[in-house]
Amino acid sequence: MNNYQQFHPTMQPPVLRQSRFNSLSWVASLLVVIIGSFVIIGWIFGIPLLKSVLPGLVTMKANTAIGFILAGASLLFWHRQQESSQWSPHALICAVLVLLIGLLTLKQYGFQVNLGIDELFFKESVDAVATATPGRMAPNSAFNFLLLGSALVLKTIPRPNYFPAQILTIIASLIALLGFLGYLYGNAVFYMFDSSFTAMAIHTAVAFLLLCIAILFGTHHSGVMTVITGNHAGSIVAQRLLPAAILFPPILCWLILIGFRQEVYSPEMGISMLGILNIIIFTALIWWNSLTMSNIDLRRSKAEDSLKQTLEQLEIKAQQQEKLAVQLQQTFSEITTSMNELAASSKITAEQAEGADQQAQKALRLCQEGSLTVAQSQGVMTALEHNVSAIGLEILNTQEKASQIADISRLVKDLASQTNMLALNAAIEAVNAGEYGRGFGVVASEIRKLADQSKTYAETINTLVSQIQNAVQATSSVTEQGIQSVVENVTVVEQTALAFAGVLKAIENIVENNEQIALTANQQALAIKQVVNVVNEVETNQT
Repeated sequence: MNNYQQFHPTMQPPVLRQSRFNSLSWVASLLVVIIGSFVIIGWIFGIPLLKSVLPGLVTMKANTAIGFILAGASLLFWHRQQESSQWSPHALICAVLVLLIGLLTLKQYGFQVNLGIDELFFKESVDAVATATPGRMAPNSAFNFLLLGSALVLKTIPRPNYFPAQILTIIASLIALLGFLGYLYGNAVFYMFDSSFTAMAIHTAVAFLLLCIAILFGTHHSGVMTVITGNHAGSIVAQRLLPAAILFPPILCWLILIGFRQEVYSPEMGISMLGILNIIIFTALIWWNSLTMSNIDLRRSKAEDSLKQTLEQLEIKAQQQEKLAVQLQQTFSEITTSMNELAASSKITAEQAEGADQQAQKALRLCQEGSLTVAQSQGVMTALEHNVSAIGLEILNTQEKASQIADISRLVKDLASQTNMLALNAAIEAVNAGEYGRGFGVVASEIRKLADQSKTYAETINTLVSQIQNAVQATSSVTEQGIQSVVENVTVVEQTALAFAGVLKAIENIVENNEQIALTANQQALAIKQVVNVVNEVETNQT
């Protein structure tokens, strides 16, 4: 059970009640259209039951049936218009036609003229029951169409005026109720003012009552109907008493009238019984409503007490909330201070991260340049190693050739010694030959000189070769040491290149990490700044 039903147990929720009132109006409008349609069918096919309900009663005229169809259609169009919230002229056109039907019929009665509208669609015999002019509706029916047509016009115009529409509808409902009671009490004066006028048919009176209900409950949210359909205590009393006030007196009068006509009691006794029954019924209704109002008032008192306790608890909670708000304000102030400091430190961290990133970028560039220089040095050292190795090979070749020269020099020396020996022998033989050998002796002497010179030159060559060999040997030793140094230097350069490559990779990783750190620091600084702004806004709202 919701709070509305708890405090108002006899009332329905407003939305449900409004929906029921709208549904009642819609159903009543549809019934009016159905009654008019059945009467038209009765006129088309000549079915007396549909035209007059019971034999011997006055018929509902065709124009009356058409008026009901138009009035019911106007209300149905109006309901559709309310649901779609878009105004359309269909409801207004039907309402104007209803008004014209009543107005033209009254004009015929008032000016004693025949406009030819009574038998425009169907013909009626001149001896029809309670019919002054064939096909012409009763003047009270025409007057009701005038009233209800005007009410429908006021209701369906773009700017509706519900209050006068409801007043006109209430007047029409009283005229229709008078006609219905005439049939209930068997008094034709109620539904036929004079024998020279047409009488109102019984289903015409019923249709008028339904049409009035449809109009009044369709406008339950405005005008006089708000007193009856509202949610307050007065509306509850009206909703309980009004149906009884409308239904019970006519029914009681009908019952008393039956007893009087059956001569069960005298008129005085009948009137006394009517008064007593009215007293009993309305006293019971008043007691029932008083009991209901007392229960509502009791529940309202309990609700007020409960509401008072709730308000006191809310006041206590409000005070607690106020204290908590003060604490929260202090906490927010501290948080704001901390967040501001954190924002400042995060900004410094971001700047330091950017500086570290710049230094790492610089170190990366230097390392890249050093790595390039080491690579160039490695290439130079490798070329030097190849050159020194080539020099070593040339020195070995020189040493071998010096050895060959030494061998040749030894051969020349040996040849000079042998030549010297041969020259000596030749000189001896020349001496022995005497005169003939003098020239040979001269030759031998020259050959001897040449041999001595060759020997001297060979010894010089040997000395030079020895010196060259010693120098080559020393150069070879130095070259070997140089080659060893170059190899060692190449190894060192290669290791340096590998070290530079590792350093370069490490610095690249450092640069990447510094970039990520700088990005993260900037994002953190931005996020902290946003948090600081939010905290400042919250603190501002708290103050």
